[in-house]
Amino acid sequence: MSEMMEHHGILGQKWGVRRTPAQLGNLSKKDANWVKKKSEKITEQARRKSSKEMSQYANAILRTPGAVNKSGKLSSSAINAYNKKMAELMSQSASKIRSPSGKVVQFVAKRGEIGVMMALADEGYNMAQLRNGVWASGRVAYKKTVLDKA
Repeated sequence: MSEMMEHHGILGQKWGVRRTPAQLGNLSKKDANWVKKKSEKITEQARRKSSKEMSQYANAILRTPGAVNKSGKLSSSAINAYNKKMAELMSQSASKIRSPSGKVVQFVAKRGEIGVMMALADEGYNMAQLRNGVWASGRVAYKKTVLDKA
């Protein structure tokens, strides 16, 4: 028997590294409570502020050829375009709102259904990563990543 003890571990594993919830991107308890309490009010105010532009945009989309399927339903491309525009306008109207931890309120387009979701993002977060929308499960469109939902 050898006098030397060997341990190979798992390749790529870093020993002794601890991640805080902030590093993992989880909401703090303060932020989670804030979102639960204020999200409906913020969403409704942003929707009200952008409603005039959204109704004009919806009418313009409906006039484009291919916006409605043969069965009379809206096409998925029309729904996604509407959601992107709604998320953009609502994010602009809520751009000055900050959570208790200093995160910025952003709206992200849903995918597969009409609507947007409210999200808290760090100040410099690149929202273009979510430009194609997010499914109801939290999975980002065309990517394997999944978002934490509050």
